Amino acid sequence: MIEIFKTNIREAEQVLKALTNIFPDADITSDPGNGGQLIRVEAPVIHSDKIISTIKELGFECAIQEDETGAFWESSFIEKQTMWGFEPTESTILAKDFFIEEGIKDILIPGIGYGRNAKLFVDNGIKVTGIEISKTAIDLAKSHYGDEMKIYHGSVTAMPFDHHLYDGIFSYGLIYLLDTEERKKFIRDCYAQLQPNGYLFFSVISKQSPNYGMGKQIGKDRFEATKGAKIFFYDEESVKAEFGKYGLVDFFEIDEPNKVMPDKPAFRFIIIKCKKEG
Repeated sequence: MIEIFKTNIREAEQVLKALTNIFPDADITSDPGNGGQLIRVEAPVIHSDKIISTIKELGFECAIQEDETGAFWESSFIEKQTMWGFEPTESTILAKDFFIEEGIKDILIPGIGYGRNAKLFVDNGIKVTGIEISKTAIDLAKSHYGDEMKIYHGSVTAMPFDHHLYDGIFSYGLIYLLDTEERKKFIRDCYAQLQPNGYLFFSVISKQSPNYGMGKQIGKDRFEATKGAKIFFYDEESVKAEFGKYGLVDFFEIDEPNKVMPDKPAFRFIIIKCKKEG
């Protein structure tokens, strides 16, 4: 199991050493968060109270990071079930064609949902592993597709869930729901789990999409249209800034039709491809 702790720590070396001495069998790492380091603990059993008290004894603040995003998506899938239907997105079709062309046979899909996009890859002979924050979505995937896909239950902010290196990683949407530090970590974590010569294939929402600017603005190019859904909109500048050092090879805009409500205007998305050099 994995637990994330938010702290006000600036330099984590002292804390990581202290925790590792107490929990030698745990995998304990840190990543930058808003206001301090996030401490990630992976172990068969996690003694959260002891971890928190140890960090506080060292003079820092510490608490389990509450998962508001997980609660939002769990309630959404409970209420709306297979809310996007079963037809894959245009981004997914492009990714499938690209992966077949590049000979990619083994992919990771963070934010796999109930598997409607993943099924297209499986049907074309590509092995799929997923990560999904909603237990209900995972149950829906199993009810519709059986055990065709292995799905880890948890937030992408807690990656990695395994130490396998994949030929490709496909992410539809998802990243634009994360804040600045979470997006940085997510891209870094995905890139780290690529085989040499493997590809990231991301589809993100564009500032040219008709829903740009809707709702309450909570940051530069970031808006909360509905409570719990905070969306960051990309343009050429932000694509290059966030993906540039991770082997960015191509990006271009596409129309992403609303296949559940075809009378609604299409969203505008940006396809991003990165290659990890061998």
